[in-house]
Amino acid sequence: MDEPSDDHRDDPPDDPSHLLGASVDASFEAAQVPFLRRLVQQPSCSREPEDVAAAAWLLDAEAEALGLSRELHEPTEGPYADHRVYSTEAASTADAKGDDRALLLVGHVDTVFPRSEGFLEFSRDGDVIRGPGVLDMKSGLSSVLFALRALGAVDPAARRALRVRFLVTTDEEVGSPSSRSLIQREANRASAALVFEAGRDEDLIVTHRKGTAFFRVTVTGHAVHAGLHHREGKNAIHALALLVPRLEAITDYDRGVTVNVGLIRGGTSKNTVPGHATAELDLRFERSVDGDEAIAQIEEALRFTLPPSLEGCTLCLEGGVSRPPMEPSDHTNALRRRYERHAGEAGLGVGEAPLQGGGSDANILSAAGVAVIDGLGPYGKRFHTPEEWSSLDSLRRRTQALAGFLYEVAKG
Repeated sequence: MDEPSDDHRDDPPDDPSHLLGASVDASFEAAQVPFLRRLVQQPSCSREPEDVAAAAWLLDAEAEALGLSRELHEPTEGPYADHRVYSTEAASTADAKGDDRALLLVGHVDTVFPRSEGFLEFSRDGDVIRGPGVLDMKSGLSSVLFALRALGAVDPAARRALRVRFLVTTDEEVGSPSSRSLIQREANRASAALVFEAGRDEDLIVTHRKGTAFFRVTVTGHAVHAGLHHREGKNAIHALALLVPRLEAITDYDRGVTVNVGLIRGGTSKNTVPGHATAELDLRFERSVDGDEAIAQIEEALRFTLPPSLEGCTLCLEGGVSRPPMEPSDHTNALRRRYERHAGEAGLGVGEAPLQGGGSDANILSAAGVAVIDGLGPYGKRFHTPEEWSSLDSLRRRTQALAGFLYEVAKG
């Protein structure tokens, strides 16, 4: 039999959906699952940067094998590892020509599990896999790399034409403090964005997340011996206790605003009038305008008249918005419907997930005006706990769906 002519090597496939799915299937057990095992078994707690860097190097090696270029970005603050931006050939060429718009794929390689917790091993029981970050979100990272691999195997010309950047951050689990400016930079040149946080029930796509803000209230009083000079003392814990109901009263479920005073610290001993106390609070809100109003209410709550016994105590507020809300839009829902055509072909459910209480880097992208969908990683449960698990069948189908979507994007 004659060998096929090189002239047809880059011919587009007759049935791209079927061929892409078959390509994902062919490499799934042989390459994708072993890669995910290595990635999960490399610890990568956000505040252990050497471990996070070691996990990111595994991504680097796979990205290099796919022909992606890599940019390293030093963290702007804190003890974090370098962030990464991988680019396809077409995206890199577009940069050089000054036309830098591209599809942005977003994930994070850090987890919430320090080495000291002892939750270090990847395990498998049929369809279920377990391990630190197996759901949040190392499996999602693998889906991006292996969808790109499938596209290149089926239609090399399509992958060469594909304008994609893959942003991988190292501090998402602690609120993205050192990657925020990089995320905003990438938002400015993103045509749209897909975020690969854990999949939701029934494979529904995340388009709406609450915004988050964190604050610390510090109360300074006057410490004295409780037995000898109690009258001269100014009890900081007492003052803080009077403030807490005022803060909690800002909660408004009808508007989707919640204030939670979650941590209180103060005092030095039971026989000392405490001269210092702190409270840490969490604010969640569905709309930016409601967040602004709630913050103003928090500031106003600190301006109240203390009883005479506490006159002289001072109250100081620090903090602010960590992530703005991810608010749905017509552009976001159009992107969701476009992706869902490929999700349906891969056997996944379709539809819009309910409002999510937690934030992700999708919040930052949404606030920058980017059409963004989230929750595109595989299905599982119990993330952020030692019982974290993920479904391999869901991961395979998510990889197939992404490969089909990327093929459509490459073809314009």
